[in-house]
Amino acid sequence: MNKEEEIVKLTSAEISALWTTYMNVSVVFCLITHFSETCSDPEILTILDETKHFAQKHMNEIEQLLLKEKIVIPAAFNDVKHVVPNAPKLFSDIFYIQSVLCMCKFGIASHTASFTLSARKDLRKLFKEFIDDVSHLNNHVVDCMQEKGIFVRMPFMNYPSKVDFIKKENFLTGWFSRRRSLLGIEVTHLMLNSMQNEMGKAICTGFSQVTQDQEIRDYFLRGKHLCKHITSSIHDVLEESDIPVNSMSWDKSVTNSTVAPFSDQLMLFIIGILSNLGISAYGAGLSTTMRRDISAMYANFLTKTGTYGEDGVNLMIKRNWMEQPPQF
Repeated sequence: MNKEEEIVKLTSAEISALWTTYMNVSVVFCLITHFSETCSDPEILTILDETKHFAQKHMNEIEQLLLKEKIVIPAAFNDVKHVVPNAPKLFSDIFYIQSVLCMCKFGIASHTASFTLSARKDLRKLFKEFIDDVSHLNNHVVDCMQEKGIFVRMPFMNYPSKVDFIKKENFLTGWFSRRRSLLGIEVTHLMLNSMQNEMGKAICTGFSQVTQDQEIRDYFLRGKHLCKHITSSIHDVLEESDIPVNSMSWDKSVTNSTVAPFSDQLMLFIIGILSNLGISAYGAGLSTTMRRDISAMYANFLTKTGTYGEDGVNLMIKRNWMEQPPQF
């Protein structure tokens, strides 16, 4: 680091990126700790161990940077306080590897955003390293899932054979006139949101049966029904255009355990992350669709998920569990 870089303080964007990354990676570390303890598939266990290694490595590197800058390290989450040792298995091994795949997708997007927002050379180097680590893990996960025959591909479509232009204004309609077939980009976002909500439903189901707090249990059950509603709405749109709905249902991935492997605080925080990811995904889908009925559907998802996520934050604040992010 040269003299100019030594005296340049971190920007608000850089501090926020480090704080958010540390919080999220601490959640990953806790999740993988329980997954590794209960996994019976040796190939998936290898991936879980690799995931835990990267999570620990990333947390250590962020801690070192924060200490050097004299910035307080977030309390975040740790396996001692938030993971119950020797707890029975709550989800299946297939669910474990699917979870890691989702973590990779989110991690690559999050680290890329942090990389582009960083001005200091050392932070750009740090987040580039994180991107490389998670990209490597993502490739390992996809290869393993394809070998096991459990990787869900997007629907196939005919290759475009000629250049064409839209000739009718009803291309944008979707309520009263005949609805056109879905675009490839529209199907992509609908499928992504369908799969994400299938996983969200399974997580809410598992968490609802292990928490002992009735108010939190009701909140998780409400999340389960919301995910079910969103998935059903998306499937209706896909089936109308004869698009095969090949996303897996993860209901069977939840065991009958009633012993919580995680603290209520961690489980609520995880649902909060999923709500934020949902809002981001619906916004992305809304920005790419060119049918008004689908735009309205995404807007409805955004409203319901935003309200649900806000109620979760209030539950955490009520219990003094919500760590405050860096602020001006």
